[in-house]
Amino acid sequence: MAVYNPLAEKAYEFMLDKIKHGEFSANEYYSETRLAQDLGISRTPMRDALMRLSQDRYIDIIPNKGFRLHEMSREDIQNTFQVRAAIEGFCSMALHDERKTKQGRRTIEDLEETLDLMKQSIEKNEPYDVILGHDFDFHRQIVEYSRNADMIRLIESYSHMQQAIAFKSFEQKGRPMEAYEEHMEIYRNLTSDQEDARIAIYRAVMHHMEASRDIALKYYGL
Repeated sequence: MAVYNPLAEKAYEFMLDKIKHGEFSANEYYSETRLAQDLGISRTPMRDALMRLSQDRYIDIIPNKGFRLHEMSREDIQNTFQVRAAIEGFCSMALHDERKTKQGRRTIEDLEETLDLMKQSIEKNEPYDVILGHDFDFHRQIVEYSRNADMIRLIESYSHMQQAIAFKSFEQKGRPMEAYEEHMEIYRNLTSDQEDARIAIYRAVMHHMEASRDIALKYYGL
């Protein structure tokens, strides 16, 4: 049974905040000892925090050197989209099967509202992080509908990769609206009464994932 360590949690949040605010440089090595001193804690909780950050793919721990920001690889991108396609494809089909239940109808309504907000943000030319917020909400609502804690945790463990890849993807001209249209295709099939709707849903999810994956691979030169 895992034991909650408040100092390790404090170190994790401290490090995560520094990473998200760009306080670490790519390809530069950092010392866990120095960071532990900066935070006023011992090396053990800092080491635990770094291990967790490594598992979440924020950093790479290099023996005898320290750690550095994680460098995106082809495997990272492929794994991210394979996991997402598998989980979101399943969750989308499950939502379709229960689309006329009370909970299903509520989630469908939430998805429609999220799509409206995403389209409005794109048309207003709002910052990418705002548009991406609606993009992530769409995917999150589908996965959370499953009420499967294991799948939700697995998807959350890829959140950093998703954010990094999606932000670079949205820098491509016209990509935000393309992503919106791909979301709409998933939504239309989610609410469809056609016999082949479940197959169409999975194909729409796969198309969306593959389009984003290919843009990311091209951007990173992989």
